[in-house]
Amino acid sequence: MCARVFQWVQMVSARRTAGKLVLINFLYRTLKKLVAVFFNILNLLLAGNLPPLGGVCVIVEDQKKYLLLERPEGSYVFPGGFMRWQEHPTQTALRECLEETGLRLKIHMLIGCSSNRSDHITRMSTLTVIYLAEAVDGKLKNSIEGQACWVPEADVLKVLQPQQKGIFEHFTRCREQLEQVPRFQA
Repeated sequence: MCARVFQWVQMVSARRTAGKLVLINFLYRTLKKLVAVFFNILNLLLAGNLPPLGGVCVIVEDQKKYLLLERPEGSYVFPGGFMRWQEHPTQTALRECLEETGLRLKIHMLIGCSSNRSDHITRMSTLTVIYLAEAVDGKLKNSIEGQACWVPEADVLKVLQPQQKGIFEHFTRCREQLEQVPRFQA
């Protein structure tokens, strides 16, 4: 009898936890959209004079696989996010990747920048700094942003969100150019 009651309590607790997670995810996504709406309304009131928001994107490659986040709606993105007040872009990259994936990084190089112009009231115009990094510590974990996973290079362009495909294509061109540069030999 006690075992059945214990199983029932565990089941009810698991359902409540799952329900809370669904609610938290819904509130988080709704809040993000509302922030974009308010930002865009303010930008309209200021005759379009607000600059785009600054963010980072981190490309992490390990053995021909790339670190991506599978978002709850099913799309895939590179780890990254918006910069905080008085935060350097490299700090943002390290923080966002740790928060979203559980991995600590070593930043290797700046790949470039990408800009996205808002095409909808629920999206903000952004200027994104793109870094190449390697995972040096940690264990993959899920976050409110999505499920962290390693995706083979051949599949990356197939699953990436459209706004991020250009980022990956820019990275692959940059990588090819770097491979052609002669190295100094001692």
